[in-house]
Amino acid sequence: MCGIAGVWNRDGLAVDSGQIAAMNRTLVHRGPDGEGIWTDGEIGLGHRRLEILDLGPGGHQPMSTPDEDLWIVFNGEIHNFVELRRELEADVTFRSTCDTEVLLQAYRRWGLDCFARFNGMWAVAIWDRRARRLVLSRDHFGIKPLYYSLRGSRVAFASEAKAILEAYPEERRVDRDQVVWFLSGCSPDSGEETFFDNVHQVAQAGYLVIERSGSPQRGTYWQVEPWRSIGEHEAEETLRHLLDDAVRLRLRSDVPVGACLSGGIDSSAIVRLAGPQLEEPMHCFTMRHPEPGYDETEFAARVTAGSERYHHHWI
Repeated sequence: MCGIAGVWNRDGLAVDSGQIAAMNRTLVHRGPDGEGIWTDGEIGLGHRRLEILDLGPGGHQPMSTPDEDLWIVFNGEIHNFVELRRELEADVTFRSTCDTEVLLQAYRRWGLDCFARFNGMWAVAIWDRRARRLVLSRDHFGIKPLYYSLRGSRVAFASEAKAILEAYPEERRVDRDQVVWFLSGCSPDSGEETFFDNVHQVAQAGYLVIERSGSPQRGTYWQVEPWRSIGEHEAEETLRHLLDDAVRLRLRSDVPVGACLSGGIDSSAIVRLAGPQLEEPMHCFTMRHPEPGYDETEFAARVTAGSERYHHHWI
């Protein structure tokens, strides 16, 4: 995971780069491999990097298009970036091999429609310099967090609410309704509201378009398809196809791929599908539990037993 942050003063007041640096410092644990800060008058973007794709300077963020009309900070992975890149290459000369640049060029080509084309998990902020427009978007199920605060002419956003509070401590006010909601047994962070007044989440499968004046424009790029009845054989084949494809796409990485293997159905299925697709043996990690009734190492051992496709590590 990476960490992203930013501030836009819509009244044109210059952003203090020290505020972006302060926001970045609260996100170091999300991105230990590098830091980036970019400011241009009224806009400032920050990034903490965890290197997965394009480990060199080509993947550094904040990233821009060559003409610097579009800027991006991005946390996550676009798993189908290879396929999208092939679509874009006729008109784009790419400078890196990372999915961040593909995302940026996809937005340039398709605008807001690009989000519906992505297979992945993301929290992203795109600054359109010519249009003076900020776009925030989050993946289909809200896997990657993205918080924002809008007060008067100021917009602030970050991967974690505490980064916003670091730059703007006046937002450190409790939303009492959300606290009561939580204490009554309901799940926190299930909607757009948070424990902090005036700190919100970008909705899952959604985006915000924020312009120089007015309220943000909210949009949704995806929703769950209506339920339909299918036969057992079709269900089995469809599930196998979707799992195979999902695992294949998520094995794209410039660093070694490993797995936390519990011995349960989910991790066991993923490991058995992933192992044959990797060039090198897959490293699997299993934690032993001191209570025999809770220990599942026997089941985990069966998953990798007798196969050279796995290196099993016991913790």
